[in-house]
Order: sequence, then structure tokens, then C-alpha cells
Amino acid sequence: MIMKLFRCEKFLLLTKLQMGVFIWMFLMPLISCEKDDVCNEGTPGTPRLIIRFYDHENPTTFKGLPGIFVQEVKQENPIFYTEFDSIAIPLDLSLSATRYAFILSSATDSVTIADTLDFHVQDRWDIYSRRACGYSANYRLGNPPVSVVNSPTWFVRAEKITDTINNEERAHLAIYH
Repeated sequence: MIMKLFRCEKFLLLTKLQMGVFIWMFLMPLISCEKDDVCNEGTPGTPRLIIRFYDHENPTTFKGLPGIFVQEVKQENPIFYTEFDSIAIPLDLSLSATRYAFILSSATDSVTIADTLDFHVQDRWDIYSRRACGYSANYRLGNPPVSVVNSPTWFVRAEKITDTINNEERAHLAIYH
């Protein structure tokens, strides 16, 4: 009887020990997770180029583009914008210029107007955010910031609003049409 009781206590002691190890192994990863291990959804990455469209006849007036497709030339899927006076496009920062086709379509005409523009990047530098988020790139627009590849049909001129692109809070480039 004493032997049975001794074995039972030994079994309970071993079971409690195993349970403690199990709980410790389960809780340890949760406790050891640091703030740097999670990249919050709102953490900014590499900012896109914000382009604001203006009326070339009245340079202080915003002028939207009706039904525009914007497509990076080496990509397959265009981005469609309806009547907007500004857009945000990503630039390929591994190159000195990123080429986009701006295709305007008219609701009343079957005429399509397209201009292909090169957006130039002069300088680029990376900023470390945190371990989970990695790096984000900031960059400076080149001189000139935009060049026209084909004969312009709607594009008149471009002007830098801000030289350094480090956020998406305001427009970086003005395009007059």
C-alpha cells in the first residue's frame, strides 16, 4: 500500500512537472515577442510619387483628368482613375527613370489620347524602420523630373512642388495640361 501511494505521488509530481514545462514552453514565445517583431499596418513604406494635375491656362486651378488609365510600361495591369486631380504612382527606384503611359479616354468620343512620360529619380537613400518592417526608400526627383517620350498630346509641362520624396502627405509634382 505504501509503495502504491509512493508511486502515485511520484506520478503526480512528474505530471505537475510536465505540465509546468508545457506551460513554460507555450508562454515563453508570447512573452519574448518584442515590439520590433510586428510591423503595424499603418507603418509607412517607400512613399509613392504624388502627382497633382493643374490647368495650364490657369496654373492655380486644379484640373482633373476624366477617365485615365495609368500603366507602368513594363507592367501588364493598368490602374484606372476616374475624375481625380491627383494620383499616387510607385517608382522603380532601382532605375534612374520609370516610364508610365497615361491614357485618356473620352466618354463621348471613341478617341484615345495617350502620352508616355519618364519620371526621373536623382538620389535615393534607405532608412531603417524596424526589424519587422525593414527599410523604406526616400528619394529626390531628377532634373528635369519628367520627360515626354512621344509627341505630347495633352501634357504641357511639369514642375516640382517638393524636391525630396519622403512621405505621402502632400503632392510632390505638378503636371499642367
